[in-house]
Amino acid sequence: MNRLELFFRSRTILVGLGLIFFPVFGLEAQEAILKGVITDAKDKQPLIGVNVLDKGSSNGSVSNLEGEYVLKLSPGLHRIEFTYVGYDKRTEDVFLKAGEEKIFNLKLTEIQKELDILVVTGSKYEKKLGEEVVSMEVMKQQSITQTNYRMDEALNRVPGINMIGNNASIRGGSGFSSGAGSKVLALLDEMPLISPENGSVPWEALPVEAVEQIEVIKGASSALYGSSAMNGIINVRTMNPRNEPYNKLLMNYGFYQQPREKDWSWQWRRTDTTSSGKVRDRVRNRPMFGGFQFTHMKKYGDFDVVLSANYQYDQNYQQNNEKNRIRTFFKLRYIPKKLKRLTVGVNGNLMYTRGKEFFIMRGLDSLAYAPQEIALVDQRYVNIDPYITYYDKHENRHSLKLRFYHTGLNNGPLIPSPFSPGDTSVSNMYYLDYSFYRHFKKTDIHFTAGYNGFYSTIEGTAFGEKYTVNSAVYAQMEKRFWKRLTLSTGLRLEYVKLDTSETKNELWLINEMAKRGSNPIAIPVKPVFRFGLNFQAAEGTFIRVSFGQGFRYPAIAEKFVATRRSGIPVIPNPQLKPEHGLSAELGIKQGVKFSNWLCFVDLSAYITRYKDMIDFVPNNLFLFQAQNVEESRIWGAEFSAFGQGKIFGIPLNFLLGYTYMNPRKLNYDPSDVNDSKFLRYRIEHSAKADIQSSYRNFNFGITAVYTGYMRFVDPLLLGAFKHLEEFRSQHKKGFAWMDVRLGYTYKEKLSVNVIAKNVTNTAYWLRPGMFEAPANYSFQVGYQF
Repeated sequence: MNRLELFFRSRTILVGLGLIFFPVFGLEAQEAILKGVITDAKDKQPLIGVNVLDKGSSNGSVSNLEGEYVLKLSPGLHRIEFTYVGYDKRTEDVFLKAGEEKIFNLKLTEIQKELDILVVTGSKYEKKLGEEVVSMEVMKQQSITQTNYRMDEALNRVPGINMIGNNASIRGGSGFSSGAGSKVLALLDEMPLISPENGSVPWEALPVEAVEQIEVIKGASSALYGSSAMNGIINVRTMNPRNEPYNKLLMNYGFYQQPREKDWSWQWRRTDTTSSGKVRDRVRNRPMFGGFQFTHMKKYGDFDVVLSANYQYDQNYQQNNEKNRIRTFFKLRYIPKKLKRLTVGVNGNLMYTRGKEFFIMRGLDSLAYAPQEIALVDQRYVNIDPYITYYDKHENRHSLKLRFYHTGLNNGPLIPSPFSPGDTSVSNMYYLDYSFYRHFKKTDIHFTAGYNGFYSTIEGTAFGEKYTVNSAVYAQMEKRFWKRLTLSTGLRLEYVKLDTSETKNELWLINEMAKRGSNPIAIPVKPVFRFGLNFQAAEGTFIRVSFGQGFRYPAIAEKFVATRRSGIPVIPNPQLKPEHGLSAELGIKQGVKFSNWLCFVDLSAYITRYKDMIDFVPNNLFLFQAQNVEESRIWGAEFSAFGQGKIFGIPLNFLLGYTYMNPRKLNYDPSDVNDSKFLRYRIEHSAKADIQSSYRNFNFGITAVYTGYMRFVDPLLLGAFKHLEEFRSQHKKGFAWMDVRLGYTYKEKLSVNVIAKNVTNTAYWLRPGMFEAPANYSFQVGYQF
């Protein structure tokens, strides 16, 4: 008998003796027993020494030589965690009645044998990524922390997403509107984080230091999540405390390199004067940036606590664009031992930003990094989210989530004038979401239903006092047939009222039958439908088909705001109508294994049709306004692959993707010189790659991005700013840039990373009028304890 076997035998004997004599020390007769056999998923052999833990308590067990385990528990719902070195950790919810003896057998899978990722966004319950009926991408925490990316920078590395300024565009679904009226819904732990005053996403408010993973749904998702999910969803899921306390401090410092074009770099130069009075151009100034972040996670008895803080200062590479930002995040959860079916918690996020904003450059050469107008920005975001989750005696989940969301904005020029007075706004949102989930095990049906709605009040100098009311009911069902085919259907009925206008849905069939063309019958509720199929054709082969309707009501800023951005006037449009969309997709996800490599390859074809699409466009007086101008169709194809393997014994992880889109305007007017058959601000070709490798305590990574030529930018905008067209004409092949990182970890506690972004020092933009950062370098030190 070797030492390892002797060790496990001794542990098994001790555990067995403990279970035999435990009743002597007060075990009540009403307690229940959970037992079973743990085996390897591939060869069916028993696993010896698997740790079995009742989470939230110190009650645990270890599997014996036959893979058997026994766990005595109190009646109620328990979350059981199974961990074994080299295998995927499994967590299962088990409900036990008083005196019940339940058998729960389990198969564990080696980490190296499977790349299954669990997601919740698509169906509001946890399932494998390969079984989803929609296209999804998942980004893990280290993709952000090890690269020192902001949230919007990290998202721009995801296949299918292009950040057009502050707007996230998934497969061309959005153009550029300076953040207002986002067609992509951002969620923070399944709760919407869309600003009520302008419908934008405050990317800087998302707690990157506490992220567990980011899940991205591509395509219309309005059936479950409402009107802002017209083009897709970005769900930021934060961490929960582990069995061991977790504390991490991360500090970073960096600077911007001079751009390759010397005429642009005047602000990097500083002169001094010699004793003889001669002026020398020899002292160089490099704008710096830096900050710190701290995360604390720990279980305090029945309480789970997550606390984080983040501070960043950025002098910026652009003139008059420095910013200070501070943010805190907390996540408190209470799971009483005597009532484990109940969870009570509250999450909160607070951010304050003060600085200057760069909207559009003044010119090329020496004016490339100079703003058309200097704007001061003062912002605050606060959200407090209490919630209750309860599992009834039938193991149905009832979830009630509330939110108070407050935003404040003060935005104006450095020197206010009657032509550029600036604007301020204060908004408050009160949000409620109740959801019910049940798994019918006999028929293998997952059913989700619920109600959500919000009431917002907005007061601003640019539009006065406004309010918004939103109310909706939804339901979704997923049924699995023959353990291979998954059918998913969903329906949402939504009502929206914005000031004096409200949802209006004309009953087409009834109106046709009654011949009421001039006076159609309409109801104030918009139905939104979703349908999807996923078929597992073979082991590791998943074929999916999805169809979804999209619907988005205009935001306050799109309908009522009158303001100026860097001298560019924006006027209101009270007649603005909601936009509608249909999206469909056919895709295949294939697991591939060869030698010591394992990966998933995904290929999809998609088409999206929009009616009354909302875009900000200029008129002949160069006044910008949100208008229903686009009857459009976007079709294309996408390829992505992620996986892991080894080269010469060195582990390697990768994520690759290429997206092609054909964004066409269907109501194109050839007689209008300012019109085009292409949609505004869309990128036809984009490719992205991220490769990460580690050897012993070192890690090395490369990120490469290519964005193609933007086919159509407003001619009126280009006519007003000649330098924009000049730069576009010089770069018709698009832009490519690369980031590189190198790190070292000491004893899994201390980490040091050196990160170089845009190492090619490419002058590029994601939207016309503002160059992205030149080459910049940062030094990052982290300590975990």
